[in-house]
Amino acid sequence: MNIGIDIDGVLTNDDDYILGFTSKYCYENNLKVFKNANLYEYRKLNWDESTINDYRNKYFLNYVKNEPARIFASEVIKKLREDGHKIFIISARHKTAENGKMNNESIRECTLNWLRKNDIVYDKIIFTKPPKVKEILENKINLMIEDSPTTINDLVKVVKVLYYDTRYNREIKHENIIRVYSWYDIYMKINSISKDFRGNK
Repeated sequence: MNIGIDIDGVLTNDDDYILGFTSKYCYENNLKVFKNANLYEYRKLNWDESTINDYRNKYFLNYVKNEPARIFASEVIKKLREDGHKIFIISARHKTAENGKMNNESIRECTLNWLRKNDIVYDKIIFTKPPKVKEILENKINLMIEDSPTTINDLVKVVKVLYYDTRYNREIKHENIIRVYSWYDIYMKINSISKDFRGNK
């Protein structure tokens, strides 16, 4: 199978990073903390675009370079490739689609370095904008591992989604979603789907 994998929220736990570092930013700038900690990304806070950009300038590069991969992500992805699956990293990470920079550093290059550092193997990487539907169709993706609640309605129309469980997507349900909770949970569920996939060929 061709398996698409998102980065933020799937390969990393960006939500805990955002909770921790936006709290620090609020403390440093005398701002109120979360409007609702269960909302997605910066929707947690009542911030305007200029505040979000200032926060990113201070803390986003640190996240891109240093946030660890989720436990067993590298190990499981290697096993998936050994099993014959092709791995497509499909990311809409901030500033990567346009190959943009932050503090004079390319976010795309930092992302590629992070994948190498964390031993995340893949057959192809695609930097794009949400909702990733065009890229999923063009690359004949059979299964997408995703966490975003903002693109899920588009994704489920074109591909089965392994939906990485997070505090911000827990209310979402759809017949084309299989909820997953860890990387070995992903591996076991892909093995089950793969048997059905081969049986239907």
